[in-house]
Formats: sequence, structure tokens, C-alpha cells
Amino acid sequence: MIQGFLFTLMGFVDALMIGQLGEVAISGLGNSQQLLTFSFLLFAALSTGGSILISQYSGAHQSVKAIQVAGSVIVSAALCGVALGAIVYFYSAELVALLTTDFLKPSDQWSEVPSTASLYLSAVAFAIPLMLVSQMVAATFNATGDTRTPVKVAVTFNVVNFVGNYVFIFGLAIPGITEPLFPPMGLRGAAIATLLASAGQCGVLLYLLANRFGLKAIFTPNTAELKKVITLGYPSTVDGFYWQGARVFYTVLMNAIGAIAFTGYTIVRTFKSLFLLPVGGIGQATAIRIGQLLGAGKYRLAKASAVSAIATGVVVMLIPVVLLIALSDSLLSLYNIQEETHRLARICIWILAVSLFFTAVNSVIPGLLRAGGDAKAVMNITLISFAVVGAPASFLLGIVLDYGLIGAFIGISLEEVFKSYLFVRRMKQNAWIQTLV
Repeated sequence: MIQGFLFTLMGFVDALMIGQLGEVAISGLGNSQQLLTFSFLLFAALSTGGSILISQYSGAHQSVKAIQVAGSVIVSAALCGVALGAIVYFYSAELVALLTTDFLKPSDQWSEVPSTASLYLSAVAFAIPLMLVSQMVAATFNATGDTRTPVKVAVTFNVVNFVGNYVFIFGLAIPGITEPLFPPMGLRGAAIATLLASAGQCGVLLYLLANRFGLKAIFTPNTAELKKVITLGYPSTVDGFYWQGARVFYTVLMNAIGAIAFTGYTIVRTFKSLFLLPVGGIGQATAIRIGQLLGAGKYRLAKASAVSAIATGVVVMLIPVVLLIALSDSLLSLYNIQEETHRLARICIWILAVSLFFTAVNSVIPGLLRAGGDAKAVMNITLISFAVVGAPASFLLGIVLDYGLIGAFIGISLEEVFKSYLFVRRMKQNAWIQTLV
């Protein structure tokens, strides 16, 4: 839980400080993060497939195989990150224009958002390979049962990111109180701080992993194990494509409703990511534990762990729900936004609070299904939920019936309800209870 909170905190601090710069900057950051998240999940096969195999190899006490898997996913992540970073660096404005519908107009008629977002993305592009490698190294530690080492590293470099944000965004000024000591860099400053923190975090994680398993081992890919990783993990990449494709659809939908609607949606989505972190930690721990139990052939204990994890996730979600409802106005006051944006975002936060119980179920069950090799079911459920409920309901309520942001957000929440029903039904079919190693 702590690890997830700290990784997300890096983006949240960016969003909070950029929130002082107004709607255009918030929109630029929101579209940039949407684009990066979509891109990263295209490589989910590496982290998901790697985690499944490493956890099951650990449960089966096959440590050599586990190290071979780790080396394969780390090298692959580095190569993919370089390619992705180059694309983002050279085509950042054009990629953001796809999300804002500006690409439908001549380039000289584009809004400020693509050019503003490119200030952020052109610097973050250099951090992309570092972020991907860090993700794989952290997944390796977690899958072997060492969840504390990534947390300690994340604590250190979230502090670096926080300080860097303050220094580069505001030029060491206190907004509205003191003058900057040097020219503030705004949105680009947030990107530079993220780059520095990502470089430090990646370097330290690699050093610690090399000390444990040997430098040669973690940089030596194994073709046979990489094929297994991709075979197990590719449904997660497709699932990520579906899921983020849905997010892109919602982003375009909100931009079509208006700038205020997208700003409100971006803010609420940031809070959702933050308040989902406790149950996200439970989901990750469940996947690791069940992978180890399945690798050891302890099927009855794996089923019991799955049921306990879902119940725990729903109960734990009570705390974020209460906090969201009680602190909605206080949280929104952290942003320099218009009164109408504040009003719409507050209503969406209340809707979000209700839907979080269903999202808790949707955060835990996919992990246990993937741990037993049933990742295709997760992929199919994601697509069906979006196509049958999410897309039509949000478009109907938000655009056709003209309920704007509120209507569209209700449609998005209905998707979570339907998805949780499908996940529970699939889990009860027990197709995920199998040893893969």
C-alpha cells in the first residue's frame, strides 16, 4: 500500500503544484499523464507476465528460473523505454492533439493545451526508460516477497521530487507571498523534477538488485523465459490497451463537453488514483501470495486467500469513502479553479465515493485471475464492460441528454458496477486455480 501511495504521490505532487498555475496548465498535465499511462500499459505484458512467473517460481523454490525471468523483463523494458521515449519527445504536441480533438483543426488553430503539454512531455520523455526499468525492478522485489526495499527507495526519491517541484516550478518562491529567486519554469519544471527523481530511483533499485542477484544475471535476458512472460502477460497488454483506450475515449468526451468539464474530470481522477491506493496494495499482495501458493500446489489455501482479500478490500475502502465525502471541499480548495469547476468536481467526488466499493472488487480480482494464468478473462471483461455499459452510458448521459460532466461521470461509474459483477462470476468458475511452472 505504501509503495503504491509513494509512486502515485510523485504524480499527485506535480498535479497539486501545477494546480496553482490555472486551468490550461492543469489540462496540459492531465492530458500528458493520460498519454503516458496509456503508453506504459502497452508494456504490461512484461511486468504482469514477469510477476506471475517470478512469484510461482518462488513458491516452487526455483530461484535460478526466477532470476532469469527478472533479467529478461528488465532488459526488454529498457529497450522499449528508449523507443517510447523517442516517440514522445519528437511527437508530444501531435499526440496530445489526438486527445483534445485539436488534430481535427489546422495546426495554427490548435488550443494552448498541446503546446503546453509538450513542455512537460519533451523533458519527461528522457525519464520514460528509467520509469519502465524501475517498474520491472520493483515488480521483481515484490514478486519474491521483498516489498519493503522498493518502498524505502520510493520514500527517498519522492522527497527529491517534492523539493525539485518547489524549486523548478516556482523558482523557490511561495506563490502569492514571496518573489522567486530565479525564473520559474512552471510545467517544464515539474517534468525536470520528475526526471531527476526517476533517474535516482532507477539507479538505486538496479544497484540493490545487482547486489542481491549479480550484475550479469539481471542484465542477461533468457529467450525461453521471455517467451513465457509474453505468453502469460500479453492479455494484460491487450487489457491495458482496452482500459486506457476507454480512458482516452472519456478524455476526448470530456474535452468535447468543455474545458471546465475536462479540468473537473482531471482533478477527480487524480483523487481517485490516490484514494484507491490502499486496495491496490491489497490486490498486489493477493496476486503475489496466490502466485506463490499456486506454484506450491496449495489450491485450497489459494481460494481462501482470494475470498479474504476481496472482503478486506471492500472493508478497507470505507476509510477513503468517508474521507472523500468529508474532505471534498477542502481538497478542491487546493486548486486555483473557477467556482463552476469546483461545484461540478464536488458532485463527481460524491459519485466517485459510492462507486469505490465496486472499484475495490475490480482492483483485487484481476490480480488473482492473472496469478493463475486466467488473464484473458480480465481482458475480455474490461472490453465488455466498456463497450456494453461505459461508453454508451457516458455518451448518452453526457452528450445526448446534455447532462455534461455529471452525466458522463455517472456513466463511467455504472461501468465499474457492471464490471464487478462479471469479475465475481468469473472468479467463482475457478479457471484460475492452476500451477504454471
